[in-house]
Amino acid sequence: MGYSRAEPDGSDAMKAAWILAALMLAACSSPTSEAAPEPTKTAGAAETVATPPIPRTRPVVENPLILAPDGLLAINRDGQMRLVPFGLARGEAESAVGIAMTPPRKRGSSSECGAGIVDYTDFRNGLQMTFQVDKFVGWTINTDSPLRTAKGIGVGSTRQQLDAAYKVDVEDSSLGLLFSTGDLVGLLDQDGIEGLVTDIWAGTVCLID
Repeated sequence: MGYSRAEPDGSDAMKAAWILAALMLAACSSPTSEAAPEPTKTAGAAETVATPPIPRTRPVVENPLILAPDGLLAINRDGQMRLVPFGLARGEAESAVGIAMTPPRKRGSSSECGAGIVDYTDFRNGLQMTFQVDKFVGWTINTDSPLRTAKGIGVGSTRQQLDAAYKVDVEDSSLGLLFSTGDLVGLLDQDGIEGLVTDIWAGTVCLID
């Protein structure tokens, strides 16, 4: 038995032609494909920028150096009061006091002291630091010094102010009218309520009577 190839009728051929035309039209009218634009980047949270520290200014201190029975209280480079204690090496002690008082004015040595050889360093404002074996051992102020203790006592303070600030013992000595309160020692120009402080010291110092 032979097989014959079926031929499409006219309606089928017409349908196929319309489908092909529709496909071609769709291809022509389709816009050229373009890469989708990248989404606009929205700025995120700003990175934290380290704020530079505000320069620490040295506070103005009325008394950059204070007389103490166990050394000297001196302002440091950070604006804080620090104790320069007896026993500290000479270089360190002079440097610490120099920040508050400016560099030393004079250095010397004396062998006429009851405590033996005493080295000394003079600063402005009448302050003298004393040293033995390269250690800070004492201080004294002279009659022109404006320096004060933590309780406001210094050269020129009255006996009344002295008694109000400290409990003092007063006695006559070869140096004059001597007062003492703990390790703080000094001289008065006269006895009684009218007396004035003329000298103050602490630690080992060289006083010639």
